[in-house]
Amino acid sequence: MDSGDRRLHRVIYTSRLHGEALAAEEATVASIMDSARRNNPRRGVTGVLVHGKGCFAQVLEGRPLVVRGLLTVIQRDPRHTAMRIVKVDVVEDRIFPAWSMALLRDLDEVPAEFADGNASLLMLMRMRTLLHTGELGA
Repeated sequence: MDSGDRRLHRVIYTSRLHGEALAAEEATVASIMDSARRNNPRRGVTGVLVHGKGCFAQVLEGRPLVVRGLLTVIQRDPRHTAMRIVKVDVVEDRIFPAWSMALLRDLDEVPAEFADGNASLLMLMRMRTLLHTGELGA
């Protein structure tokens, strides 16, 4: 990859917890978050994980090759099943630049610190729709 390439990919995907991971849901989510918060800063990946009732909707932002590699790791992770890439965008700016990985469990009330701009709030509301209906809101 050209070191001058400034393109970013923003990928939205959904998945479900599988098997033993579902039985130990809280521990599984904590493990996923620990790994993301430890590894994402050095990879230059930011985003948010929305979790509820054994399902995930996640936004990943970063360099194209890095994000594709991370998606491959997630697809191979036996804790996940039914992974579906919902949207891939090439973008110039991140929506979640300060979050190595934020975790939201219930988006009925978005905490003020998560709504640091119109774009991030809009994306969070779209993620809530995706988690509840399977469709990314307009």
